[in-house]
Amino acid sequence: MAMNNKRRKLEGVDIPPKAPASPATPVMSAFAARQQLWGAPSPVAKTPVNENPTPAQRDSTPAKTIPTRRNKRGAAKEQVSTPVNKDPTPDLNRERGDSIPPSPILSPVLGTLIPPVVRERQPQYSSLKPHKKNYQQKPDGCVALRTPDGERLVILGSYGIEVHQGEATIAGAQLTPLDPVQWIHAPHCHALPVLRTSEDTVVELHPHPAANGLRQLAKLNPAFGKLWNEVPTQGVPSKKDSTFQILFSPEDVPKKVALQELVSPPEWNKKLASLIATKRKGASSPIFFLCGPKSSGKSTFGKLLANRLITDRAGNKNAPWSPIYILDIDPGQPEFGPPGVISLVRLTSPNLQPPFCHPTLEPVTSMIRSHAIAAVTPALDPEHFIECVMDLFTTYQTQTHPGGEKKPPMVVNTPGWIQGLGLDILSDLVKGIKPTEVVYMSTEGPEETISGLQAAISFIPTTAFSTLPSQNTTEILSSSRIPSSLRTMQAMSYFHLLPSLSTWNSTPLSHAPPWRVRYTGPDRGFRGILCYDYQPSPRILAEAINGMVLALVKISNLAALRGLDNIIEAGSGKMPLIDNPMGKSLDPKFSELVGLVLVRGVDERRGELQLLTPVGMGGVEKGEGRLVLVMGKFDTPSWCYSEELFRGFRGCMGVRPGGRGGRFGGLGGIWGGVRWWRGDGVCWGDDGLGYKGDFFFFWLSGCISSNLLGPSASTNDTDIVYTPMCPGGLGWTDHA
Repeated sequence: MAMNNKRRKLEGVDIPPKAPASPATPVMSAFAARQQLWGAPSPVAKTPVNENPTPAQRDSTPAKTIPTRRNKRGAAKEQVSTPVNKDPTPDLNRERGDSIPPSPILSPVLGTLIPPVVRERQPQYSSLKPHKKNYQQKPDGCVALRTPDGERLVILGSYGIEVHQGEATIAGAQLTPLDPVQWIHAPHCHALPVLRTSEDTVVELHPHPAANGLRQLAKLNPAFGKLWNEVPTQGVPSKKDSTFQILFSPEDVPKKVALQELVSPPEWNKKLASLIATKRKGASSPIFFLCGPKSSGKSTFGKLLANRLITDRAGNKNAPWSPIYILDIDPGQPEFGPPGVISLVRLTSPNLQPPFCHPTLEPVTSMIRSHAIAAVTPALDPEHFIECVMDLFTTYQTQTHPGGEKKPPMVVNTPGWIQGLGLDILSDLVKGIKPTEVVYMSTEGPEETISGLQAAISFIPTTAFSTLPSQNTTEILSSSRIPSSLRTMQAMSYFHLLPSLSTWNSTPLSHAPPWRVRYTGPDRGFRGILCYDYQPSPRILAEAINGMVLALVKISNLAALRGLDNIIEAGSGKMPLIDNPMGKSLDPKFSELVGLVLVRGVDERRGELQLLTPVGMGGVEKGEGRLVLVMGKFDTPSWCYSEELFRGFRGCMGVRPGGRGGRFGGLGGIWGGVRWWRGDGVCWGDDGLGYKGDFFFFWLSGCISSNLLGPSASTNDTDIVYTPMCPGGLGWTDHA
C-alpha cells in the first residue's frame, strides 16, 4: 500500500524531460572534468581548426592522451605550467603594484567561462631600497638617508626632518638645508604625509622628543591607543623604542590597520599652483575662502595650501619663509584650538601634524585672538557666530607689519554646513570678508549652494569662484576615529597639555592640582557665570556646571555684557550668576577667550570653584579681575570621568592620625600643592601636603569638597580621605 501511494505521488508530478546532451558538452564525471581542466589551456581566442587537413598535417597532429591511474600524476605535473612573458617591454601596472588579470577558463561541464581568482600584488609604500650606502642608523636613534635618484618615503610615527643636502617636500611644504628641523606627528588615524626627495638629497630623521608624552595618553583613553609604530620594521635595523618607522612593505604595517597616504589629486595641484601665482603677482594680500560639504577635503586642501604659501620662496632659494594667517572658523573640527572655539592664527612654519597634536598654540606669537562659540556648530547662535568671525577678520585687517609691508595672505577654513541656514551664514561671510577667491570643494553640487555662493559674490568684482573635486570617498579611512572620537581626543589633549614643556601629562586629571577660584566676597576671581542659549534654575547652578567644560572669557569693557548687569546669588553657596533670560551672548568686540576650564568641584562652604585648565598664570593675570565663565553646549567631558578606570591607577594611601588609611583617587586628588587663583593676584598655596614613610597624608584645615558630579560633602579634617570617583559623584567622604 505504501508503495502504491509513492507511485501515485510520483505520477502526479510533472517531471520535465531531460535535455539531450549537447555534442559540444560531453557528459563526464567530476573527476574526468578536473583531469581535463588540468591539461586544457586557457584560451582567450579559439584557434581556427582546419576541417580538411592534409596527410602531413594529420600526421603532425599529436594524439590526445587520456589520463589513467598510471600516468595521472605525471600528466598533471607536466601539464601545469606557468606562462612566461616574453615581451621585453616592462608593464607599468606591475610597477605600481597592480596584477595582470589571468585568462578565464572554459568549464567543460557548464560550457561557460569561469572567472579567475585575481591575486593582487601587495602595495609598496616607500620606494627606497635600504642598504649600507643609503641607510644609516645612528646610536642616538637618528636615521640618515641618501637618495641619489629621488625617492618617496612613507613614515609612521613621530619624527623630525632635517635636510642636509638637496630638497624635500612633505604635505605641500618645501624643505631645504636652510630650514630648521620640522617636527611631525603621523598617526595612522589620519592620512600619512609622503616625504618626497629630489636627486642627490641627504635627509636625517630625528626621534620626536614629545612622542612619549603623547603616547602615554593611551593609558587614559583607548582612543589614543594603537596609532603609532607598534610593529618593528621588517628587514631594517631599528630600535624597539624608536618614535617612527619607515614603511617599505605591508609587513611593516601594524595588524588590522588600513593605512592611507595623503594624496593631492591633479586638479588640486593645478589649483595650488594658480593660487601661489596669485600670491606672487598680487599687489594686495590674497584671501582664500574654502568651503564645501562635510568630508570633502577642506581641511586637507587648506593645510596643503598653507604649507605651500609659507615655504614658497618665489624662486629665491635663500629667501626666508613668509608667515600667513589662518582664520579657523569650524567649531566642530578646528585645526587650532579645542572644540567649540574659533580663532585667528598666525603661522610661521608648516603645519605637519593632526589637530589633536597641537590643541593650542602660543598666545603671543601664534594665537592672535579667539572666541568661544560654546558649541560644536554655529546653529547655537548664528548671529553671534558671524559677529565673532567678523571680529577676527577685523583683527587681521588692523594688524601692523614692520616696514610697511603688505599683509600676509590668509586662508579661511569654514564648517561643512552648506544648506539652508548654513548657506546663509556662508553668503554673509563672503559678503563681509570679500575674499580674493572662493574655492568650493565639490563639483557635484548641491546646485542650490553653488548658485547661492555665486549670487553672493556677484556684487564683488574682485572675487573669483572655482570648484574642485572632493577627496575620494574611498580614500577616507574607515577607522574607529569618527568625528566625535576626534573631538574627544582633541579636548583630552588640550587639558593634558603642558604648554611650557611642549608635551603632555599622562597623569589622570583627578591627580592634577587645580585652580581654587574664590567666587564670593569683594575679591572674587571672576565677575559671574553667563549661560548661552539656556539658563538653568539658580537653585541647581552648582550641579549644572559641576564636571562640565566652561569658557574663561576676558572682557575689556562692560559693554561686552550688552546690558546684562543683574547678578543673582545662585544656590546655597551664593554663586554669582549673570541673569540672561533672553539668551544673549557677549559682544566679541569687547571680549576674547582666555581658555577652556574643567570644573572639577564646587566648595560651597569656602565659596570656591576648583578648575583645571592648561592656561598659564600669565593668561589669568591679564584678566585683571574682568573675567566671565561662559556655559554653553560644549561636549560633555565623559572621557575625564573614566581616566582612572583605564589607567588602573590607585594612587597613594591617605593616612590620618587614627592610623586608618583610605584610597587616594577620584577627580579631586591634590599632588604637589594647590594653586590659588584670586581676584587680587595669583599665588601658590600648600594645604599641608606631607610625606611619611611610604604614604602620603593630608592635614587640611577645615573642609573642602572635591566632588565631580554630586553635591558637596563635608567631613572633619581628621577623617578626610579620597575615594575613587564613580558616576554617583563621590568626593570627600568618611572611609571609616
